[in-house]
Amino acid sequence: MGDRRGQWDRDEIGVTAEPLTIVCSPRLDATEGGRWATFLDRDGVINAMVTDPEFGLVDSPANSEQFRLLPGVGAAIAALNRLGGLVVVVSNQPGIAKGKLTPELLAAMDRKMVAEVGAAGGTVDAIIYCLHHPEASLAPYRMACSCRKPKAGLLTHAAREWGIDLARSFMVGDGVTDIAAGQAAGAKTIFLSSRKCYICDALLEHGAWPDFQVPDLPAAAAVIVQIVSGDVDASARSTARCGPPGGRPVMATTTLRP
Repeated sequence: MGDRRGQWDRDEIGVTAEPLTIVCSPRLDATEGGRWATFLDRDGVINAMVTDPEFGLVDSPANSEQFRLLPGVGAAIAALNRLGGLVVVVSNQPGIAKGKLTPELLAAMDRKMVAEVGAAGGTVDAIIYCLHHPEASLAPYRMACSCRKPKAGLLTHAAREWGIDLARSFMVGDGVTDIAAGQAAGAKTIFLSSRKCYICDALLEHGAWPDFQVPDLPAAAAVIVQIVSGDVDASARSTARCGPPGGRPVMATTTLRP
């Protein structure tokens, strides 16, 4: 699907097995190798999910009017920028494949996300989307690709494109597939969760136990700041642990702020 390099106004997207890549920052023009990155899932991490009041369904936003940054996200991304690593959004976005939205509607949400993060002093360096779905309504998007999470393709694509050292990088997400993708890529994983036991069960079932568990992106950014600055003891307080009582998984967490 190619490198769009900030090309927000798109009526059509040429469909291939590759992810859609949107470059948002000139920092990616540098040729240095060995860089690290924080990879962020989008829905539920950067922006709020949308609830249909009639049917009670929770889904991704379908247009820019529904797209709303979660509290503290812009400042959290700014804190990550100051560490010197890249910030890359990596997300499964099958809405076009399912006929729920158009490429232009997705582009409008991208523009709003980058602008609102920028207004808070942060920079999104790139956005990488998997637009495919194995049961897509639109035939060109219907495929078993290598980029759809829980596969690691979105992260490994970024690593190839921009010389990112995945072993030094972080994957932040609120889904089991995010943690599985981060682990498959060899990155440290940070799970955003409300500590509900059924979520713990799902993580264990899929063998995707995260390195850290915190409630939101500002807390995840604080953990990353501590790890990069060498404050291992502080970051360890947000390690996700599994154990008794009663054989149930238990999350041990501390909310940390930059």
